[in-house]
Amino acid sequence: MSLKAGSKLLISAAILAASSVSSAGEGGFIGMHAGASGSLDTDSGSSSFKILGGAHITKRLTLELAYMNLGESSFDDPTPINLEETNKNSISFKDADHGSVSIGPVGDANVIDGAPDTYPNKSSATFTGISKFETQGALVNLRYRFPLADSVDFFVKTGFFAWVATYDEIEIEAYQPGNVPADKEQLMRTVTRKGAETSAVNTISGGGFLYYPRKDISVRLELESTAIDSLVMPRSRFQNLTLGASWEF
Repeated sequence: MSLKAGSKLLISAAILAASSVSSAGEGGFIGMHAGASGSLDTDSGSSSFKILGGAHITKRLTLELAYMNLGESSFDDPTPINLEETNKNSISFKDADHGSVSIGPVGDANVIDGAPDTYPNKSSATFTGISKFETQGALVNLRYRFPLADSVDFFVKTGFFAWVATYDEIEIEAYQPGNVPADKEQLMRTVTRKGAETSAVNTISGGGFLYYPRKDISVRLELESTAIDSLVMPRSRFQNLTLGASWEF
C-alpha cells in the first residue's frame, strides 16, 4: 500500500472511530492544521500540515488519529579537512554526523631536513550520507485537556508516530590538491541513490491551547516534539508548530 493510500485509509478510520466512540462517549472531531516544522539536527526545515480526527472518550480525554507531513528537511554537505601536505592526518570531513566517512591512508612521509615532514600522497576520503528527506506518516495520540476559561483549554498529548521518509543519498570524494586523478576534480559530488525509503515508529508528545468560538468549532495552536531514527536515518529531532480548526460533533 502506498503512503498516499495509507493516509486516506487513516483519515477514513479516524472518522469512523470518532463516529463509533462518540455514540458511547462525548462526541468526536475532524480537522486540519498547517504550520512549520524545524529540527535541531538538520540544516533546514519546512512547512507542515496535518489531517486529523478522533473521539472524545470523556469530557477531558480524547483519542486522536492523524496523517502528518513534516515536509522536506536537508543537511548541508560536509567540508573536507586535512588536505594540506603539512598535516599528517588522513583526509576526512567536518560536520559529517549525518553519514559515514571512509578514510584512506596518509602515505609515506617526505622527510625534509630542518623542516616538518610533508605528506603529499594522501589517499582520498569518501563521505556517504543523506542529503535531504521528506517525512510523513500516521499519528495515534491521547490528549488530555485542562479548562482555563469558558472557551479556552490547555492540553497535553502523547502517543506514537509511524513515519516513512523518502531520502536522497549523496557521495562526496575529497582529494588532496596536487594528488588528484586525471579524471577527477578535487571535490566530486554525486547522487548515488534517489528516492529510497526508510521507516520506523517513534514516540511523539506535545501541548497547546484550544479555543471554542462556538460549540461545534475548535481552534487549536499546538507544539509537537518527536525524534525520528532508523538503521538508515540519523537521529533527527523535530518540533512542529501548527494552527488549525476542527469541526466538533
